[in-house]
Amino acid sequence: MSLFVVLVCGVLIGNNVWQMWKTYEMALRAGEVAAGNLAHAMSQHSGDTLKAVNAALVSLVDRLEQDEVLAGHAEKLALSLSRQRESLPQLKQLSVTDATGKVLVSTATEFAQISELESANFIYHRDHANVEWYIGKSAQVLNDGSWVFMMSRRFNHTNGDFAGIVLAHINVEFFLKYFNSINLGKKGSIAMLTEDGILVLRRPMMISAIGKNYSSNPIFRQQISGPRSGTFSVTSRLDKVERVVGYSRLDQFPLIAVAALSRDEILEGWRSSAIVQVIGNGVLVIILLIFGRVIVRQFSRQIQAAASLSQLSAIIDSSEDAIIGETLAGVITSWNAGAEKLFGYTASETIGASTNMLYADEQAELAKTRLASIIRGESVSHFESAGRRKDGSKVQLSVVMSPVRDGEQLITGASTIARDISERKQVDTIKAAFVSTVSHELRTPITSIRGALGLLESGTITELSPKALQLVRIAHNNSKRLVSLVNDILDIEKMASGYMKFEIQRVDLVALAMQAIEANASYAQSHHSYFVLEQHPKFAWAMGDPDRIMQVFANLLSNAAKYSPVNEKISIRITRADEHYRVEVEDHGAGIPEMFRSRIFGKFAQAEEHGEKNLGGAGLGLNITKNLVEKMGGEIGFESEPGVRTVFWVTLPASERRRDDEV
Repeated sequence: MSLFVVLVCGVLIGNNVWQMWKTYEMALRAGEVAAGNLAHAMSQHSGDTLKAVNAALVSLVDRLEQDEVLAGHAEKLALSLSRQRESLPQLKQLSVTDATGKVLVSTATEFAQISELESANFIYHRDHANVEWYIGKSAQVLNDGSWVFMMSRRFNHTNGDFAGIVLAHINVEFFLKYFNSINLGKKGSIAMLTEDGILVLRRPMMISAIGKNYSSNPIFRQQISGPRSGTFSVTSRLDKVERVVGYSRLDQFPLIAVAALSRDEILEGWRSSAIVQVIGNGVLVIILLIFGRVIVRQFSRQIQAAASLSQLSAIIDSSEDAIIGETLAGVITSWNAGAEKLFGYTASETIGASTNMLYADEQAELAKTRLASIIRGESVSHFESAGRRKDGSKVQLSVVMSPVRDGEQLITGASTIARDISERKQVDTIKAAFVSTVSHELRTPITSIRGALGLLESGTITELSPKALQLVRIAHNNSKRLVSLVNDILDIEKMASGYMKFEIQRVDLVALAMQAIEANASYAQSHHSYFVLEQHPKFAWAMGDPDRIMQVFANLLSNAAKYSPVNEKISIRITRADEHYRVEVEDHGAGIPEMFRSRIFGKFAQAEEHGEKNLGGAGLGLNITKNLVEKMGGEIGFESEPGVRTVFWVTLPASERRRDDEV
């Protein structure tokens, strides 16, 4: 009997240790998920804050470049700056300087020349011809003791020369106000670093650490510098506290948001539960050793150990974003206060219900597709969706989904973070409507000007002197480019708003390629090159809109002609692969610079080649082409060998073969 009692006690102790280990792993994993979710929420909040400031800077730059007289009207310009500052609470100050660094106008009470703190932004824009934004390497402290980020954009004269900068002081207190609303526990911390490792912000604030470069730190090199987001555990060199760290990169901006939770505080609930378990099982073992006969009765009982995760629940519940847990079948398992505020449902109304109730009808199927990605172990990065509130109203959401794993790394569910972006979408809609209206208003007078210049150039009205004829020819060519730019802008806005119509039908890519070559032959001749359709089947029946396909051909062929060497041919090939046709356009120009390849399909993207600007265009053609191809169910890409060749390729779905089709 004694041996039996000892055996039962040994089994009981072993089971208790195993359960404690499992709950320990679950507590740590939950801490990693919470840290990762907090980092995602921080990066999204910070990214939205910087995007709003960037939009304000873009608006001011556009006005200054379109109306150079505006820079001389200090009162009018000051009114514009004041309105922008009042509309964005994150702005502390807005200033406009000329090309010498003199402050033309500012929302500050006193100004004359840019300060030493602002000189880095000015020097950057003065020495770099691109018109993208620039953010200072770290937060700076002003004379009044406040901390700010410096964000700026360059504006140019009409001839492209540097005219000055628009500079925004972003109040660090705005970020800290949001960060302070997050419950991190007593030893948690939040930080913001640049992509190259400079610490720009930390909570709790450590002024001595701000501005230091941690790129050589093994933690930064091995953990943060690689993937877009992730979690890991580390002991801080600043305060020697061991933390579970989550990080996430901001969209469009070279900053990394970092949230760290104290490992001790994460495990606090687990320790309390473990102590209770140890004491309880110790008493039980003693009872079993003393009263062996009671073992049979007690054997059927199982000790229930539940790890208390109240601290983590408080952190998640304090988030203003909706944080929702769901099973792999799409059933809601957790619901925080942010979700209740966003959707209007209480936790008791949603837990156990399907997540389909949170999406508008047309988004429900897409939600299932994204959940399928979670089941495969993939994280679903930021995407926009239409949600539905309890009162039936729709809300525009920015959503992130991540798989939730147990201690054995098996996927047991999904974590969803949703944010209301309805206000931002309204701003985007207003901006799109404004661009479209301006473009339409420009096109009519530009067309008339283009026609008049064409008549002057042809000599129909009167004979011009060679010098005057040259000026008219330049003006005529520029008017053509301006019409093309307006049309490109209209196409982009139509695609963004969903108003562009596509007549998908069965088309012969070979016939369309021949038409495109003929239509663009004169353009190629003007650049001393020519097109050759080298490889193709007799027919290439694909599915697409013939007009849009011709637009795709025109963009690819004109790009190849611009960058092709003199008297070099441009090859066009059409081949079939599986269920699609592939069209290739190959030139033998200088190739695409390595640093430009990642943004070649972006809006207003232009490469610098051989130290000179590329040959005309607004940098919209490839962006439009990519959107057109994807709308027709295809793909676009490129291959480039510097100094040898560049091949742009497009695929389109092949149509079903008919009996009378010839190969």
